[in-house]
Amino acid sequence: MNKESKKPIALLLCATHNDLGLVRALRKLGYYIIATGNKIDTLGKRWVDKWLPIDYSDKEKILEIAKKYEINAICQCCNDFGVYTAAYVAEQLGLPGYDSYENTVILHNKDKFKKLAKQYGILTPDSKGFIRKEAAKFEICKMHFPVIIKPVDASAGNGITKVEAEEEIDEALDYAFANSKSNRIIVEEYISGKQYGFCTFIKDRKVVAIASNNEYSMLNPYRVEIDTWPADTYDSCEKILVEKIESIANVLQLEDGIFHLQYIYKDGKPWIIEVMRRILGNMYSVLANQLNGFDWDYWEVRAKCGLDCKDFPVKSKQEGFYAYKTVLAEANGKIADIKIPRCYQKYIFSEYWLLNVGDIVENNLKQPIGFLFMMFSSREEMEDVLINSYKSDLVKIEKLA
Repeated sequence: MNKESKKPIALLLCATHNDLGLVRALRKLGYYIIATGNKIDTLGKRWVDKWLPIDYSDKEKILEIAKKYEINAICQCCNDFGVYTAAYVAEQLGLPGYDSYENTVILHNKDKFKKLAKQYGILTPDSKGFIRKEAAKFEICKMHFPVIIKPVDASAGNGITKVEAEEEIDEALDYAFANSKSNRIIVEEYISGKQYGFCTFIKDRKVVAIASNNEYSMLNPYRVEIDTWPADTYDSCEKILVEKIESIANVLQLEDGIFHLQYIYKDGKPWIIEVMRRILGNMYSVLANQLNGFDWDYWEVRAKCGLDCKDFPVKSKQEGFYAYKTVLAEANGKIADIKIPRCYQKYIFSEYWLLNVGDIVENNLKQPIGFLFMMFSSREEMEDVLINSYKSDLVKIEKLA
């Protein structure tokens, strides 16, 4: 019998605002929840049974904890390093629900995924990988500008720079290497076009559900600020993207669960730039749940805990028009006021706030203050309100002395 509880024990690797749906799902499934994290103020720790202040990217330490508490399941979080650790621990302990650690690393490292994509005819921007700055600089000088320089193992836009001239290379390389835990980067050809998300659930290596969206990065070009559902390119991209996902799932013998990709649409073709096997940031599932009519977090948790997905709602469709807006500040400082524009108010059906008046914004381009979840009657209305009439001044900042 488990030391902590008569309930089965699940180890959840983080509990930020993005992971709250996982906490809810684990509760619904009757697990005793042990959660980890390296931030003392993590929001979700108040709703778990036991909180351990441990860095979830330390896979050996997490394995030690998993053995100590005799866990029955491990649940990854909304971070690629959580995916690595969960896959590693699952493999070491023989727990179900995860791809092999080797395949997890392939999918979540940009250089390794690029190699896989080229091998199997997946359209993706050309790129080169580097482990040393001088070698990267030498090769970049021979490339056609602009290029994108990014770490192979970072998310949320960290470490990415678009380089348009030789004099920008040094700073961009330093930034990319500084944001890579593995000290590896890629340099990628720049593809000009609109960016999209394509979230799927795979069951028995077949795509059984899709949530597609447009991605808009306004204040920070490398951090998604607004998503709108469904994608305006869905009809032209669905078949080819599903085919590629199922091809990867069969080649790598992937387990059930979420398979998400991002692509840039150019000249009538989707150029795949990144893939991941985890829930998404910006509380993505809040609106994906509305769009599809089922709980994405619940089914992802079932899959990751090794429970069957035989009753998954395979006939779900994308219905309605939904969007979120990440509320960001235009500068750093103390929040003096937050004001929701009148033109937004009739569309908002839910809000979630991470910071409030009096709190300090330390990195305005990356630090979300809150999220506005909205529903519209048409795509045209949605785009007119959020994109054509874009507003960035919801937060009034008082500069610190």
